[in-house]
Amino acid sequence: MKDLCICFVIASTLVFGVCYIIQVKRKEAEATLSTWIILVVGCSLSFGTYWVAKNHDIESGIMNTVDVFYVFMVMVGVFFWGDRKKMKSHEKWYLAAVVCIVAYAFGTGDMYKSNWFTQALIAFAYIPMFHRMLKEKKKKDSYFGWIPAAGNALVALYPALCDGNDLAVAYAIRAFIFATITSAMMAYYQLRARRSKCEASTVRREVRNDQ
Repeated sequence: MKDLCICFVIASTLVFGVCYIIQVKRKEAEATLSTWIILVVGCSLSFGTYWVAKNHDIESGIMNTVDVFYVFMVMVGVFFWGDRKKMKSHEKWYLAAVVCIVAYAFGTGDMYKSNWFTQALIAFAYIPMFHRMLKEKKKKDSYFGWIPAAGNALVALYPALCDGNDLAVAYAIRAFIFATITSAMMAYYQLRARRSKCEASTVRREVRNDQ
């Protein structure tokens, strides 16, 4: 069962990663290069600290392992077909925080705590995206980027829990929670936009009928 879960997460990540890149190429997903560079840096730091803290246990932490390849793959796709806007101020602060965590990790040698700091940092990285959706009140990305991530996180919990790997469990739970919130917000604003469009269409028909 554990091996089946690992294979599922790997296969699902690759398939939906390719699907997401196709949507970026078709301009059906709003992907910014600087955002994916941030994700590559965050996931790589998370994997590096986890790799050392848990003695190279890739199987338990399969979610973090495949995420590194996923975000890198998407970053390359966004480089060719996405938005190359300059890095925003909050993204620069994010990179500064990464530097601080790296300095702490090498200075103290405590990769365990460094990994927890990284999970908190990745969680905070979602806030600007949530704020943007709340402000603009519209769906900003593709479901291919988030719904599969929530599903993979749930599946990845099994090997993490089987081995009692707290860092892998924390990573999977954090990924599930924030991917689910993102997907729910996207669905809400998409349905809201469709409802508004339908209401506007109904009003126009009524006006034409009155005339």
